[in-house]
Amino acid sequence: MAKPDRNTFQNRLNELMMTLRQAIHRGTYQPGDFLPAETALAEQFHLSKNSVRIALDKLLEEGLIVKLPRVGTQVAPRPQRTVLRFGFYPSLYEETDISRLIELFEERYPHISVKPLELPYTRADSIKLWVEHGILDVMTLNFNDYLHFREKDSLHLLEGVPPDPETYPFLNDMFATAEGKVAVRPFIFSPVVLCYNKEHFRQQRLFEPDSSWDWRDLHEALRKLKAPNRFGLFFQLTNRWPIFLLQNGVRFERDEEGFFSPADPGMLSTLRYIRDLIHEDGLFPLVMSFGEHNAEQLFKQQKVSVILTTYFRLNQLADADFPFDIAQVPQSKSRETLLLSTGIAVGAMSPNKEAAACFADFLLSEQVHTLIRRHSFSLPSNKRVTETVSPELPNKPSRLELHREMIPNYATHERLQLSTRELHVFGECLEQYFSELVDEEGLMRLFNKQLSGGTELLSSR
Repeated sequence: MAKPDRNTFQNRLNELMMTLRQAIHRGTYQPGDFLPAETALAEQFHLSKNSVRIALDKLLEEGLIVKLPRVGTQVAPRPQRTVLRFGFYPSLYEETDISRLIELFEERYPHISVKPLELPYTRADSIKLWVEHGILDVMTLNFNDYLHFREKDSLHLLEGVPPDPETYPFLNDMFATAEGKVAVRPFIFSPVVLCYNKEHFRQQRLFEPDSSWDWRDLHEALRKLKAPNRFGLFFQLTNRWPIFLLQNGVRFERDEEGFFSPADPGMLSTLRYIRDLIHEDGLFPLVMSFGEHNAEQLFKQQKVSVILTTYFRLNQLADADFPFDIAQVPQSKSRETLLLSTGIAVGAMSPNKEAAACFADFLLSEQVHTLIRRHSFSLPSNKRVTETVSPELPNKPSRLELHREMIPNYATHERLQLSTRELHVFGECLEQYFSELVDEEGLMRLFNKQLSGGTELLSSR
């Protein structure tokens, strides 16, 4: 008989493990029952005895069986069921199909039950409090919330582990601790990218965006793309503004009196250019940009031709009925774009740390990352999976693998040298700037006033 290829062998091995695992979970084999002999299993699944032993060793690691020397393989007693409290951002339903991942985990580890708890997006202080009191056993944390823990000297509330060599190094660096460990294990990531309607560009006989484009190139294209009942560009100003500062090399400094200012006042010029762009008639629906309006849904309705988005939110476009593609964000002084990442952390105060670590290991396993990669546009942190497995989705952008070329341009808002609170306040002040209620000088005055406890909502130009 010909030796099976690697895929056939792996499929047979997986089938054996799944069959035995399900038979134990469903009670076909009760605790204390003996499994069929290794020779019988080898014959049934067309595997060698050594391969059968590999599968049984895996079930042994999962605590489903015990091996009795010279006697056989016996179903293990059922351990007491552990309930894990898992806090996660609601966006993971769309980004990773987290409900299905929880189901798969509970099928594999029936003695562990996962209780899902949705986390707020802008309340890192609440998340920290829940971790401190042991309310969360395991949780997702994005980079912003991780920084909040670090700024509050609270990384000791998270179980530090060695960085995974299979993870993209730049992601491990984001969540690194002073001890050379990671407090949060990277899970999924995305740069901010440009997404555009290919049909709209064709209709106007426009070349599609490429890596040479700057904001003026985009501006010229937007003027031709705008149409009745359709805008050229849309994005949420409240969460994409750091890109414009990062591309202009903005760094904030404190003077002797503790007031913030950019190291070079001219660095804010990009904000002025973007403000002028979004105020040009027909280019940008400014009135919608500070609310909860979804850029991807407007794009999907073809009410806007170009958006700034992420691989996470591209999942909303998987069933779009028109062709779209992605490109790098246009450049200013540099090509930098904002890097977003969400990781998995185990609470150091959890009473169920062993089970929590087991669940974290599962979510970060190659199997789970392969499922995420195949069935979504999200980018798993496992470099091998992300660069060897392709999404199996319709209407896939032709430039989907662009993220690999962009790695040298990834940046986080940490480079702006502002704390998470200062970033939040500056973003709020930008609403007045982009609404033309203050100029750059007035923006910095308002920012410093708000930081010092002022409640002024408007400031003269």
